[in-house]
Amino acid sequence: MRIFGLSDLHLSFQADKPMDVFGPVWQNHAQKIREAWLQTVGADDVVLVPGDISWAMRLGDAREDFAFLGGLPGAKVVIKGNHDYWWASLSKVRESVPPSVVPLQNSSTVFDGIGVAGSRLWLDPDLKLESTTPEDMKIWERELDRLALSLKTLPAGLRTRIVMTHFPPISLDGRPGRAVEIARDAGCDIWVFGHMHLGSLDYGGFNRTVDGIRFEFVSADYLDFRPKLILDPGL
Repeated sequence: MRIFGLSDLHLSFQADKPMDVFGPVWQNHAQKIREAWLQTVGADDVVLVPGDISWAMRLGDAREDFAFLGGLPGAKVVIKGNHDYWWASLSKVRESVPPSVVPLQNSSTVFDGIGVAGSRLWLDPDLKLESTTPEDMKIWERELDRLALSLKTLPAGLRTRIVMTHFPPISLDGRPGRAVEIARDAGCDIWVFGHMHLGSLDYGGFNRTVDGIRFEFVSADYLDFRPKLILDPGL
């Protein structure tokens, strides 16, 4: 079993949301995802998908997007992104997704001694990656509590502790935000996240180790839509 990461799939099989308006890299991106996934991921592997999965507005309208995801190899652990408006309660999402899809919402799951906790998080006003408003500040404080809650659900005795969030917890130059303190205190080893997209900045600076936590940036367009190997316990 290996652990991969790929976020921001932005699927739209039922929604009228062509992604190529955001640049030629997004042309036929669902097909790119499928081909790269089949070349990379095996049936016994796990892929972490930290948010922005579907452009659907309602859960029922995400059905074909999840059929696509469910038909790909491996288990898929998903969390809510800022564009996942279809995401209802966790119980309703669990009832609606294929068996190979494991949704997390301030909760966690375990695969052979590897724990994965998941929470959306929000824009960290101190990192200044994007502009923030007073309303963002309120959401940010609430999301910090939810992150702590998700990490508390991880059981003791794990060999590796992974946290996945949609929003970045560090700056491009490696400056940790307040969320990193919470993960460090919880003994996290790896942090997987996305949200940011190709543009004028090189987001490779996100991929570093800070305070003993290895950070992995996995936005799909940054990775040319190929799942990124996060952990291979066999090595």
